[in-house]
Amino acid sequence: MPDGDRLILSGMQFWGKHGLFQEEQRYGQRFEVDLVVFCDMTGPCLTDQLSGTLSYVTVYELVRKVMTEERHNLLQRLGQRVCEAILEAHPARRVEVTIKKPAVAIGGVLGYAGVTIVREGPGCCPRPDA
Repeated sequence: MPDGDRLILSGMQFWGKHGLFQEEQRYGQRFEVDLVVFCDMTGPCLTDQLSGTLSYVTVYELVRKVMTEERHNLLQRLGQRVCEAILEAHPARRVEVTIKKPAVAIGGVLGYAGVTIVREGPGCCPRPDA
């Protein structure tokens, strides 16, 4: 199992006041977030119980809090903070977060500017027999 089990939250959208420009910090803009959390979910697969597992509701709330309550200049820092929040709350093996900024003042046409940040963690979700 090279990558293992994953919890995926795709297409999350948040209004945040991130960016270098004063207008971005004052008025804010829409950000899109895709997230993959790699962890062993054998325990929940065997027990069919939410306790002791990684809840996508909890993960969504952690992402929402960083995206809407914190302020950062760079997408890279924003991605780092999302990874940190998840790894502080859950012992995941790896977190990959992609943050997209659809409205970019770049002087040209593009779908979005974005970053993908990948951070490693200690593991995840203990097995029921552990």
